[in-house]
Amino acid sequence: MKQVIKFFREDLLFSFSLLLAIIAIIFGRFSIQDINFKVIVTLAGLMLVISGLDMSGILSYFGQFLVKKSFSFRQLLRYIVLLSFFSSMFLTNDVAILTLLPIYLRLTKIIDNRQPVLLGTVYIIAAANLGSSFFPFGNPQNLFLYSYYHIPLLKFFSATSLIAISSLILLMISIQFIPKEPIRITLTDNQFDRPKAVGFGVLMLIMIGGVFGLIDYFLALAIVAIIVLFWQPQLFKNVDYRLLATFAFFFVIVGNLSQSESIITWLQSIFTNYENTLLGSILTSQVISNVPAAILLAPFTKYHQSLLLGVNIGGLGTLIASLANLIGYKIIRIQVPSERKLFLRNFYLVNGIFLLLLTLSFSLIS
Repeated sequence: MKQVIKFFREDLLFSFSLLLAIIAIIFGRFSIQDINFKVIVTLAGLMLVISGLDMSGILSYFGQFLVKKSFSFRQLLRYIVLLSFFSSMFLTNDVAILTLLPIYLRLTKIIDNRQPVLLGTVYIIAAANLGSSFFPFGNPQNLFLYSYYHIPLLKFFSATSLIAISSLILLMISIQFIPKEPIRITLTDNQFDRPKAVGFGVLMLIMIGGVFGLIDYFLALAIVAIIVLFWQPQLFKNVDYRLLATFAFFFVIVGNLSQSESIITWLQSIFTNYENTLLGSILTSQVISNVPAAILLAPFTKYHQSLLLGVNIGGLGTLIASLANLIGYKIIRIQVPSERKLFLRNFYLVNGIFLLLLTLSFSLIS
């Protein structure tokens, strides 16, 4: 019983969505057609591939390479933030944070002034969240919205490029306020597994082909799964099956909500224009996280561009606004437990400012 309780407490979003899905089925109905299998299948394949790329050590290699080029703390932070931002576009925000944040914390232990160090951890997390918004496969909410609305690729990039450019400028300006203290770090040689990096890079292209409809997504997953099964079978342990199940649960919940005319009328009356959809999706993300916010709101608004912007900007703000935020907090809690309070103060200060500035900027677009 203790193990069961622990299992459900470890991922409250999974547990909450399971409970709601059960309630929805009991008082409503269950239809397999409510579940978007393209999103779940594609996400599963991407998890396998990204886990393999992470295992190859390529991201750690580039991190160490940039650290060697750093002669000041500000320069070190700028390089790590840039790597977090651009790597998250391809490897997702979770992997960027899981790889780069521990490296950064390990390297900065020698720095006595902890305020700028903890401020840097917040920038790294924010960079991963914002950078992952660029591509359809960069994060789960993008993958879902791209599939659900069948957004033309140019229109998708016209929205996400606005986030990428504005947030990158915001991050670079913010880093200029970090002290430019000299830093000398001694590193051991760190190589990456080239055959694995190339192999998983090819598999990544296959999954991207599935995302863009160049290859059947079931076929893409089958190819990736078979190769991984015979090549690196341990990677199946790294797939976040609870996240995949959470997607399925929310599809069931939304499918039942869509059967209620009163709920449909009420939600559609709220999301009647660009600005309402933008602000509504940002606020919803703060409460239930941006991935379920995207799934919940998509059936009730036609303003897919503002919803796409809202759930990606909405990853800033509270700790639960994005699962990547929680991952970053867990790393802080494990590696520097005595600095959790300082981290949280910096986290809410920076995220609050970034969220306010980006929200105001994109509200003016309307």
